[in-house]
Amino acid sequence: MASWFVLVWAGVIALGDARTGRIPTPLVWPGVAAPILVGVDHPVVVASALVTALPYLVAAVAGRCGGGDVKFAFAGGALVADPAIGPAVVLVAAVVGLAGHLRAGRSGPRPHGPALVGATVGALLLT
Repeated sequence: MASWFVLVWAGVIALGDARTGRIPTPLVWPGVAAPILVGVDHPVVVASALVTALPYLVAAVAGRCGGGDVKFAFAGGALVADPAIGPAVVLVAAVVGLAGHLRAGRSGPRPHGPALVGATVGALLLT
């Protein structure tokens, strides 16, 4: 049951970002708070979250993505719960996002949430 909830939650984030170009903070707070609480007993969850969110934090500081992407990357990294898989999620999301951007053939910002959600769900299915 919980996995369906997470899948629906991630889908709502991806669809909302695709439609509006924003990931609302209230949607991702549960995904940020839960890993911190779980991390008390399972520090690898927080480590994975941090490793996955770090590239997004750097990109956000450089103005290349938004805070919602950083927060969802943190949550997604916690979901995969493996610091070695987190960077692969980031890489796949970047490649998928770039491919979508090139295929759309327009300049300007493009929502990255759908690619990040897809890469996270893909990693979960493979592990």
